Amino acid sequence: MNNGSHYLVMKIRSILTFVLLILSHVFSFAQGNDEKILMTVDNRKVEAGEFIRMYNKSLDPTYKTDLSDYLEQFIAFKLKVADAIEQGYDTTKAYKDELNGYRNQLAQSYLADPDIKEKLLRKAYQRSLSEVNASHILISCAPDASPEDTLKAYKKAIDIRERIIKGEAFEQVAKATSDDKSVLINNGNLGYFTVFQMITPFEEAAYTLKPGTISMPVRTPYGYHIIEVYDRRPSKGKIKVAHIMKAAPPGSNEQTVQKAEKEINNIYSELKNGESFRKLASEFSDHKESAANGGELNWFGTGEIISDFSEAAFAIKDTGEFTRPVRSVYGFHIIKLLDSKAPGLFEESKSFLESKLNQSNLISLGKKSFIDKLKNEYNFRVNPSVHAWFVNNTDTLIIEGITRYDRNKIPSGNLYSYADQYLSARDFADYLEKRGYMVNTKNPVYYIDTSIESILSDDIMKYENSVLEQKYPDFRYLMKEFHDGILLFDISSKIVWNKVQEDSAGLQNYYDRNKNNFLSKKNIEAKIYTLKEPGGAKRLASAYRKYSHKSGTEARLIEKFNAKGDTLLTITEGKWFTGDDKEIDGIKWTSGIHPMTRNSYPSLIDIKKVNEPEPLPFNEVQAEIVSGYQEWLTEEWIKQLKKKYTVKIDNMVFNEVKQRLGNE
Repeated sequence: MNNGSHYLVMKIRSILTFVLLILSHVFSFAQGNDEKILMTVDNRKVEAGEFIRMYNKSLDPTYKTDLSDYLEQFIAFKLKVADAIEQGYDTTKAYKDELNGYRNQLAQSYLADPDIKEKLLRKAYQRSLSEVNASHILISCAPDASPEDTLKAYKKAIDIRERIIKGEAFEQVAKATSDDKSVLINNGNLGYFTVFQMITPFEEAAYTLKPGTISMPVRTPYGYHIIEVYDRRPSKGKIKVAHIMKAAPPGSNEQTVQKAEKEINNIYSELKNGESFRKLASEFSDHKESAANGGELNWFGTGEIISDFSEAAFAIKDTGEFTRPVRSVYGFHIIKLLDSKAPGLFEESKSFLESKLNQSNLISLGKKSFIDKLKNEYNFRVNPSVHAWFVNNTDTLIIEGITRYDRNKIPSGNLYSYADQYLSARDFADYLEKRGYMVNTKNPVYYIDTSIESILSDDIMKYENSVLEQKYPDFRYLMKEFHDGILLFDISSKIVWNKVQEDSAGLQNYYDRNKNNFLSKKNIEAKIYTLKEPGGAKRLASAYRKYSHKSGTEARLIEKFNAKGDTLLTITEGKWFTGDDKEIDGIKWTSGIHPMTRNSYPSLIDIKKVNEPEPLPFNEVQAEIVSGYQEWLTEEWIKQLKKKYTVKIDNMVFNEVKQRLGNE
């Protein structure tokens, strides 16, 4: 929502998506000997289950790459992680804090009541069937702000709301008051979104408000929000599209924007003339990731991609149709609809919704019943005699923290036990005395039982948290992804991405070495004379021979053929590139006059100059140079890593993995 939250969301997405993109391939695989060691990388063991999970965790589950090729990608991934560990990336406080943060967030999904979880999933599914269009104004207020600052922020939000209620335009007030920096781009409008795309309190308010109403201040960790809902519509489901993009990112100068717009318009003209969308995307799109696959993007729904692009894509009525050029903050796009699907049934959507729910704080609502289930699972038992001693030796002076237990009389046994854990009577006495006057009661039974529940809740939850990796393979593997993903992200930033941004000399050297791979198209500078008179080739040739050696050749030709105000003769001068015009491509490209047919009419083309392909200037191919340099740095890095670290593969286990994946 604000810059801080945007960064957090982007970092989490980047780490998880980065790992998947690197490996290029929700998980649902047959359980087997997942803990068998598939390989070691620098003497670090990699389980078969981890490999299988990563292979199956694909953005497009219908696509399966060759396992041997995938193994090479996986090894390269693990080598980078090994290099990060060797360089101590995993020992920094920042890394440890970040990993612990992700673990704490992930653990919440395993530390809650599944019955509550099911109800929340049902609620989330119902919300997923609709989409909300809303704007907001943010008044920043940190979670740990003082009561005075919190009240100040709340009053400011109330005042802002009053301005809107009294008739000021939401957009104008947003631009003047919102602390969300994106207001400079979107005037506070968030576009359409659906469930789990906003932080929980914000989502709750947005789905509760009726269209056209203004919320009271809504508190989130980022501050107070004033929300106006404009519209609520049925979910549009998911679509798969291809696109052609000409880049003009934020901050581009007018020349760059105009160049991109001209190029996208030219591409649109070619599409209208029947040229292949896939071919043009592969050749001309600046979005290289999708261009390699004919412009195809992964399936997406509302709120999962920028609003300008999303709304234009969802507006396409029929499969196979494409849009006119669409402007977004990143440039210009032509979008083609490849496929669409309506929202799935609950069971079809459950896995996706569950993954989103696990990242939210709603799951903690089931804590109490979850603790009761843990007590049963771990055979929780209270020692009756020790319990009775505390009841009999606890009076109001103890409850109110005025006196302490006689240490010589405290029983030597344990108050309770579960699993392999226990709480001694002496530790419980210490807990009660340090806790102070927290329970307002004079009943010693209630006081002791409430205190046991309090300490046990924390105790058993901490224990359960400590055994999640051993108890749940999915948790263990996902934590491994976080561990490796953070290291991969950080070391790749240093060795590849940051270097690409900072190493102008390296970019120039890469361009100099590879500039012959970035050539202009062969082209001619010419003038075309076309006579719109079937069978008039001889007349045109004769007239040209007659007047070509005299001054005012064009004027004489126009006077001859267009004397009565006709437009029989047209003269076109310009530059034509290979592939621009099939009829021009069909003639011999040499200087001089050549007869030809243009649009079924006799024509003469006077080729003034033939320009052979030559390296394009650096500034015209900078995006391709950056991408290529990044790939080259990565390839060189991997070569070094293969020399530096030893990789051993257990081929018997790998064959078992291949058999398992072949059966799925």
